[in-house]
Amino acid sequence: MICDHERNTACFSKVSLFQHLETTEAELLTSLLHTRKYNKGEYVVQEGEHSDTLFVIHQGSVKLTKYNENGKEHIIRFLFSGDFFGQDSLLHQAPHPCNAEVLEESIICSIRKQDFDQLLERDPKLAYHFLLVITRLLSEADEWNSSLSSMTTEQKIAKLLLDFHSRNHATHEIRLPVFKKDMALLLGITPETFSRKLNILQHQRLLQVNGNEIRILQLQQLKDMIS
Repeated sequence: MICDHERNTACFSKVSLFQHLETTEAELLTSLLHTRKYNKGEYVVQEGEHSDTLFVIHQGSVKLTKYNENGKEHIIRFLFSGDFFGQDSLLHQAPHPCNAEVLEESIICSIRKQDFDQLLERDPKLAYHFLLVITRLLSEADEWNSSLSSMTTEQKIAKLLLDFHSRNHATHEIRLPVFKKDMALLLGITPETFSRKLNILQHQRLLQVNGNEIRILQLQQLKDMIS
């Protein structure tokens, strides 16, 4: 289905890569994007699959994972509205390096390489912005991995919650489409440890847990924990 979102609510309006586009180029991008609704548990792409497509999350969330030779799952990242993936396949037409699994009912837009190239011809600055965004993503990944290695378990959990908070533009409530076992796996701890430490933070009145919703009670104190 062709993307029919209005300019101010379009999926790309949330993506820094496309926010510099002029009206004409934005209209062209809208005409080139395709939109699809996914159900929880569906795969957008799977590791090793060939494509030449960039995907943008308009609504919902996605989990990027890989499996080692023993079949153990490794979580790379959680993605939310405004995030994109598939840049390696778009640029190099290479097999997807990981699985992209939908965590809740989601709306995802996509653009193929031949259409993206058409957009680049109209706006050469887009290539520069693409390079800046990819560089920032790599820098954030390096920072995430290096900081986690020196953190206590409580600090790791605080950092993850703050990451969810900022990327979802939340006020105090964080709705988690992510299973606690997945969050624990991302942090390299057991689900039991994750639940126990989450309860400690709750008893310290830093946050309140209600099912898959977490209300941050002391935002600054959580930030101070990892500063």
